[in-house]
Amino acid sequence: MACILLVLSGVLYGQNVPSVAVFSLDSREIGENITVSVNDLVFSFIRELRTYRIVDMRTDSLPLDLGVPDGTDYVFFGTISSQPDGIKLELVLKGGPLNVTRLISRVYENSNRILLESRMLVRDLFDQSVRLPDPDGPVHVQATPEVETGDILPRTDQNLVSVTSVDSLAGSWEGEPGIEKIMLLRGGRGVAVLSSGVSISLEVIVSNGDLVVRQKGNANPRQFDDLPDPVARQAANIAPPLEWRFLISRDQQTLLGTKKTVVIKNDGKNILTMENAEHEVSWIRK
Repeated sequence: MACILLVLSGVLYGQNVPSVAVFSLDSREIGENITVSVNDLVFSFIRELRTYRIVDMRTDSLPLDLGVPDGTDYVFFGTISSQPDGIKLELVLKGGPLNVTRLISRVYENSNRILLESRMLVRDLFDQSVRLPDPDGPVHVQATPEVETGDILPRTDQNLVSVTSVDSLAGSWEGEPGIEKIMLLRGGRGVAVLSSGVSISLEVIVSNGDLVVRQKGNANPRQFDDLPDPVARQAANIAPPLEWRFLISRDQQTLLGTKKTVVIKNDGKNILTMENAEHEVSWIRK
């Protein structure tokens, strides 16, 4: 009986969640690698949403009239284009009971900035409680009964700025799960003390305004304390070094960015698969 109720509740939940047809972003004067990466990134952010049922139509052509496909409630599309001052990402969500068109856009200095900062752009577009301000210039979209547009920085990312100096970040940092303390030193050096007790040396540089932190030297099996000992030893030999990429808050107190690591599947004795993974992290100055 409990199983039947669970299935019924799942069906009812699916019926109450609006569906959105997601089409690929149209690329204009952007290289294929960047286009593919940004499309995959934006789609992954959309899939994180729990208030919509996602219909993947990225292999289909966008309707010429930009209409909502049959069987769905909304349509999502957009463009990624080259600009004199960077790369412009423009996203559109259209449809719903009032046939509203929401548009939000931002110009990023480079593709790395899109990686670091575009998640909240997507969330603001789909969160209809967020009112989007008028853009600075005209927006060319199909006329609808109501149009909300915006050319804004994401709410949580609007205070992030480029890093200009490694030495200015010297000191202690914390805040990432699995790491007790990070010590950044002058001259592009650093040390991270993991929760397992092992310390790893770090190389710290500034690249195109991003702070890049990389593990120096070989990995230590104790970095993989969630794995069985034989598997951890294998991982230490073949896993790539850890790498972080950050921007910094205007008050210079928070580093926000992404961490490159791996996800390992094993049978208790050997590694079965190892896949690259990336997730958001933040470091806070102590």
